[in-house]
Parts: sequence; C-alpha cells; structure tokens
Amino acid sequence: MKKIFLLVTAFTTLYTFSQNSKIIGSGTSASNMYGGVQVTAGSNNGVWIKSSASKSKVEGSYYLFNNWVNNASFYLLGNEGYKVPQVNFNVRFNRFEANMSKNMAVDSIFAFNSQSIKKVVIGDKEFVKKQIEGKGSNYFLEMIQEGDKVSLLKSYNTVINPGTINPMTQKKMQADKIDIQSSYYIDRGGNLEEVKLKKSTVLKLMADKKQEIKSFLSDNKISFKVDADIKKIFNYYNSII
Repeated sequence: MKKIFLLVTAFTTLYTFSQNSKIIGSGTSASNMYGGVQVTAGSNNGVWIKSSASKSKVEGSYYLFNNWVNNASFYLLGNEGYKVPQVNFNVRFNRFEANMSKNMAVDSIFAFNSQSIKKVVIGDKEFVKKQIEGKGSNYFLEMIQEGDKVSLLKSYNTVINPGTINPMTQKKMQADKIDIQSSYYIDRGGNLEEVKLKKSTVLKLMADKKQEIKSFLSDNKISFKVDADIKKIFNYYNSII
C-alpha cells in the first residue's frame, strides 16, 4: 500500500504535455516473475519490481545513466503523455524504470510496460520503439539522427566481463564487471539493418552522394567513435537534394 501511495503521489504532481494526458494507474495484480525479478505489485502500465538477491558480486550497473535524477517524457501510442522524474533505462531488460523512493534507494522501482509506449525522451536522448529480429517488437533504440532518406539508431546491450583469476590459487583477484556496449542500426523506409560504422561503410551506404560525402569528411574532423560527429554525417547526407 505504501508503494502504491508513493506512485500515485508522484504522478499526480507531474506536468502533462498533452490535452489527453493520462496518469499511470495504481491497480494491483498477482505476483509473478517479470524480466527475471520478483514482481510485488503492478498495473496495466507497468509493475513494481524487487531485485532478486545475487550470490555473486558483480561490479558496475545495468543502468544506462549514472544516477536517477533524470526527468523523462513518455509518449504513448495514443495521444496520451506524461513526464516522470527519477527515471533510468535498464539496458539488461531494455525497459524504463522509475525510482519512487525519497532517498533514491532501490526498494521502490517501477518498471514501465513497453507495449503502450511509443517513445521516451530523457535529456538530449530520444528512444524509439522498433521491431528487431530476434529481439521482438517492443525494443527501444536511441535515435541518433532521423532523416527522410535514412535514420541512424543506437542499440545498447550488456555483457559480463570475468574478473582476473589468480593462476596459482584459482581464486578471483577482481570481481566480474558489467559492461554496457552499443551497436548501430540504419533505418530506410522502416527496414532496419545493423551496421559497423566506419568510413568505408558510410561511403557505401551513401553511394548516391559519394563525392559529396567524401568532400564533407575531408573538410571536417570526423570521429566514427563519437555520436555527435556521426550525427553530422547523416544530417548532411539527408540535407543533400
């Protein structure tokens, strides 16, 4: 009951940005497993989650952002929308979660139901839902640059890097560590394709304007490891008539 009260209190104070905005409900449902964690309560818009105790010690975090001080704008499939404080993106389960506790503890985490969400904006990052083969139809990717010809999106995933083991004692000298990795997709007319971003790939991708892109790369210091630089290339390509 305390968690439900916190949810209602938090959302009733949010600034809505649609005339037909709807605030998340507070109905409850029977406990079950959701994304590998224990559900304690839920609603049609998401579920309360409680992290399962882990026997192994792993360093790092499955969350994209370093803290929970992020305000997020949620856009639903209809005309509804709402703004929610203290939101983070759980890369492991590809879902958005809100920390409803006053002291930022992890005992009041609400996981949003991805099926009803169209896109989410956190700061300068915009996440859109796409259908990815092998990952389902409710998979969120970050939109790096959206264009009429081609759009560039970024996918996040996590891996566990094993800690160093002492060859003599066979005991770990370092703990396993969570590593957040990324990959890129291009979207042409709704068709998604995973790509390795490098000069040769970009020139092939933009072959119809190859000379213009070559000149652009020559005139600008572009790093294919920096999203802001990659965005410039796609923005320029989409602007060429």
